Amino acid sequence: MMTRNKSIPSHTVFSAMAATTLMCAGPASAQDEAPKPTPEQVLAEAPAHHWLPIPVNDLIIFTLPDDADGNPRQTIIQLLPGQYSGGHVRNVRKLAKARWWDDTKIYRVAKGFVTQFGGTPQSKAMPKGLETVPESEYFNSGIGAKRDADMAALKTAVDYSNEYQGTEIRPLMKIIYENFGAKVGFGAGWPVGTKSGQSYPLLCRGSLSPAHYDPPDTGSGSEISFITGEQARGLDLTFGNVGRVIEGLEHLVNLPLGDAPGGFFEDKKQHIPIQSIRLASELPVADQPRFEYLASYSPSLLQYIDASTGYGDIYGNICTVPVPIRRVTKTP
Repeated sequence: MMTRNKSIPSHTVFSAMAATTLMCAGPASAQDEAPKPTPEQVLAEAPAHHWLPIPVNDLIIFTLPDDADGNPRQTIIQLLPGQYSGGHVRNVRKLAKARWWDDTKIYRVAKGFVTQFGGTPQSKAMPKGLETVPESEYFNSGIGAKRDADMAALKTAVDYSNEYQGTEIRPLMKIIYENFGAKVGFGAGWPVGTKSGQSYPLLCRGSLSPAHYDPPDTGSGSEISFITGEQARGLDLTFGNVGRVIEGLEHLVNLPLGDAPGGFFEDKKQHIPIQSIRLASELPVADQPRFEYLASYSPSLLQYIDASTGYGDIYGNICTVPVPIRRVTKTP
């Protein structure tokens, strides 16, 4: 990933003078070129209608006890929308609504890999009505179709802007590369891959992946890992994805590391308590957080990725720069 005095014929003199003129003009031309916009400038100039709301029904609030200095630690999670997900997401909603995770623990912190939390049926009774989720539900044809539609619309918008508005927006595949053998793109604000005809949301940094036991046991979704590094990309096809962190990932990364193999804590006294995990829709309306994301069909998305990287002509995989998401300030 990334991350040059003998006498000479008159025509030769003329050529040399022309070359000198061009050389002198070079620095002035360079100075006249507009500086490359910053990522912040790109987002500030993105059309307002290209910012789309994230339904509050898709948000979960994950709260840890205050840190040693008394600072609150709260993380906001966006679940995959129902039409692009399966039984694990439905189970997560049921677990959160039952407040099942309250007072459970983070029991694994593996540097640059995962922060894992939850419990097992042996340690805490499970809510009724949880689904048995087959591995086939890791994949979703709907999200693949949405990715293709959004990428086609993006190409049309970029081609129009470059031809008629004088822009020089580079296509997606000029600023990222396809890796792990998957066709990649953005759909509904999510990075999506397709391999061997199966489409799935990619396990980028910040994704939530339910624990997977011996096949075909994919778990209930009660034990989940926050992906905190790029190593998990190799697990795209073997683990599920139920959502992503959109605010407060630092609270799950800046934790004491597990001292046993795999990043588990040797002593259970080192486990980190979870104060609560709540559906945002259960909060009073005035307290519900509001977010919006930059549409996958917006040329500003490509300009933002381009402005955010700097590793040469090919910058990195599709997870290198997260999809822009911003908190909406509520008006009185």
